[in-house]
Amino acid sequence: MAENFDNSRFPLTVIVLTYNEEDNIGPCIQSVKWADDVVVLDSGSTDSTISSAEAARPDVRVYENPFVDFGHQRNWALDNTEPRHKWILFLDADERCNELCAQAIQESVTDARSNVGFFLCYRNYFLGRWIKRSTLYPSWQLRLLKKGFVRFRREGHGQREVAEGPLGYVDAPYDHFGFSKGLHNWIARHNDYSTDEVELICRLRGERLHTGELLSRSSVVRRRCLKRLAAKVGFRPILRFLYLYVWRRGFLDGRAGLTFCLLRMAQEIHIAAKLSESIAQGDVRQRRRGRDSPMASDKSREVCRDVEA
Repeated sequence: MAENFDNSRFPLTVIVLTYNEEDNIGPCIQSVKWADDVVVLDSGSTDSTISSAEAARPDVRVYENPFVDFGHQRNWALDNTEPRHKWILFLDADERCNELCAQAIQESVTDARSNVGFFLCYRNYFLGRWIKRSTLYPSWQLRLLKKGFVRFRREGHGQREVAEGPLGYVDAPYDHFGFSKGLHNWIARHNDYSTDEVELICRLRGERLHTGELLSRSSVVRRRCLKRLAAKVGFRPILRFLYLYVWRRGFLDGRAGLTFCLLRMAQEIHIAAKLSESIAQGDVRQRRRGRDSPMASDKSREVCRDVEA
């Protein structure tokens, strides 16, 4: 049975996750005006996010679900918003699908062959410019997928895809304006993210490291191997700054690059401090409880030790 869609639009469903995004949602939706079906999944906004979305596109479909984590929210969207097309693009409200990216997405979907999803990369903007090197461009996320073949699970403050089939890449990046709500909001969000990263670091420290993956042809495999490696070493804040600003040549991004690299170093300091706090609290709780089987707790603490700011 043929899919029903406006002949002037491409047969694709776009799902936008929102929470208090009244300033961002309009431009985001306008950037995907070429897509036939647009869904907004809101997490309980208290501002005019929904009315702004409807003003930007009268046929937008709006759903609401309490936010647990990004993986859970994307899975809920796949299960409950009834996407009208077999191909689905996920965007956040502070992201824009520019013309080149839109064209590349349509070409990839049209000639998908056996692929059930595609990784997309993004350009991060800060202080009025694209900070290419400081943000590890290109960083890949699975955002374009075929309905019924991909699920997500929580990974730190983000998510990891679980796909039933081969995955491809869309080279043309979309644009990310993560500082669109101001630096205060960015710092507040990343304070929450750093708490989630503590849990991820503890888990990654327990995983076996396959250093051969550092030589993989896949940038996604290399990046994930580096993340496991970084979880096992000390002096993370200093190493993060040196890696971004020197090794990845963040200094070529000018003042914006320097400021961004310092912000990321500060976040690593927060992560290290929270990890030390978590370990210390675990030790105190263990002594207070006097558990009958301390071996599991001791092993958990051992995995998460040795992080120094």
